[in-house]
Amino acid sequence: MPSFNRRSFLQLGLGATVLGAVGCSPAKPASKQADSHTFTIYWNAGHGYQAYKEVIDQFGKDHDLQMNWQKFQWPDLTTKLTADFRSGNVPDLVEEVSAGTGTQYGLAGNVLALDDFAKDDKAFGFPDDFLDQAVVARQYEGKTYSIPLHLTANGLLFYNKAMIDTPPTTWDEFLEAARSNTKDKISGCALNSDASYAAPFYNQQRVDFSNVGAKQFMMPDDAALKALQFMQDLVYADKVSPAPVATTDYSGPQKLFSAKRAAMFVSGPWDIGPIRQGSPDIELGVAVPLTGAVQSAAMAGSGLMIPSKAKDPKLSWELITKLAAVKVELAATKEAGMSMPRKSWAADPSVTADPNLAVIAKSLAVVAKQDIALSASGKAAQINELWKKAYQQMIIQHAPVGPTLDDFRKQAGAAL
Repeated sequence: MPSFNRRSFLQLGLGATVLGAVGCSPAKPASKQADSHTFTIYWNAGHGYQAYKEVIDQFGKDHDLQMNWQKFQWPDLTTKLTADFRSGNVPDLVEEVSAGTGTQYGLAGNVLALDDFAKDDKAFGFPDDFLDQAVVARQYEGKTYSIPLHLTANGLLFYNKAMIDTPPTTWDEFLEAARSNTKDKISGCALNSDASYAAPFYNQQRVDFSNVGAKQFMMPDDAALKALQFMQDLVYADKVSPAPVATTDYSGPQKLFSAKRAAMFVSGPWDIGPIRQGSPDIELGVAVPLTGAVQSAAMAGSGLMIPSKAKDPKLSWELITKLAAVKVELAATKEAGMSMPRKSWAADPSVTADPNLAVIAKSLAVVAKQDIALSASGKAAQINELWKKAYQQMIIQHAPVGPTLDDFRKQAGAAL
């Protein structure tokens, strides 16, 4: 089984922000453990698809369980889960924000390695029927801490075909298209307040977010400066993007686009469904990631993990196998446009014939390499908070890019 040494881990997390795990301090007694007939699931609010609801509802009927499906924005889910780990009163199943989350929680002893479950459940097809990049990103020293639920790329170019005939392919073309479509109350593009959305831009300048072994971040520094300066200039010099508003909700650009107030934005497959459902009159175009020094995207995608203190891990595993079944993946894709990690999903005719999914497949082929050592270090949460602060200073508050990046590097290095 593939594994990594301690020299690699985070940029996947910046595709969909990796958040930290609590350490292995003794947990308080779970005096108020949930009733044995209640099955609690923590889930991302943006992924509450009908396809998953049907599986969860049926699972409750089959096992005579009260299904407590709680949905959160990612930061709120992490805050709640962290508190639960400390108290020992945990949910039965959790959607993890990205591969780094499961690994960090697993190394801290808070979630289970799932290899034995998979070994005893050949019918599920893990890992053989799952795309390698989704699997190896969730493994560390021979153990797998979560099962891929989605496999996506952050860096797709969303554009309104009524405003843009031919999608831009380079940074220069992107800026030109943004300028030509900025008029009246319409912005040519819209940047995200979430720091993880900077990853496609700095990946496209061959920037590595972290090198834990060398205690380095956002290197090479000249390429990082170019990437973040380009983003800041879109707001303040070129004035083609509104300044993002600090929030835990990453859907701001999608909402501007759906309201026809932005011609383009960079995101991932999770925004296809909301646009289709909320703005069916928009002729949506989805294009491959831009090319800066290179064409690149940031790998993203959530997974499913089982807390170590879950009441019945075997029952939790059974639900994982149902939620990640091929037919459920295909139903979720049809419903929301989400891309999935199974090889048999990728080979299905409904997928191969879909033009947007073909774009996603091309984008997955250019995702940047992952550095997995940061989550293994136990410092991912702290360093991600430092990066979030630095990003918002540069993009929202218009702080000088060079000094802000230097400050982040110093603080992040000191944290290690």
